[in-house]
Amino acid sequence: MENLEHRLDYLEAVCDTVKMQNRVLATALQATLRALPQDIAQDIAESIQAAFEDELAELNYTNSTHADLFQDAADDFFREKR
Repeated sequence: MENLEHRLDYLEAVCDTVKMQNRVLATALQATLRALPQDIAQDIAESIQAAFEDELAELNYTNSTHADLFQDAADDFFREKR
C-alpha cells in the first residue's frame, strides 16, 4: 500500500510539473504576441488556432484517446489569451 501511495504522489507531482510547464509556455507565447504589431499578432494567433484545429482533426481521425484532452487544452489556451 505504501508503494502505491508513493507512486500516486509521484504521478501527481509530475502532472503538476507538466501543467506548470505548459502554463509557462502559454505565457511566453502570449507575451510574444503582445510584443508584435497588432496585425501581425492577429495573423499569428489565427495561424496557431488553425494549426490546433488541424491537429485536433488528425487526432479525431485516428480515433486518438487524446483528442478530448487536446481540445480541452486548446480551449484553455485561447480562453486564457483573451
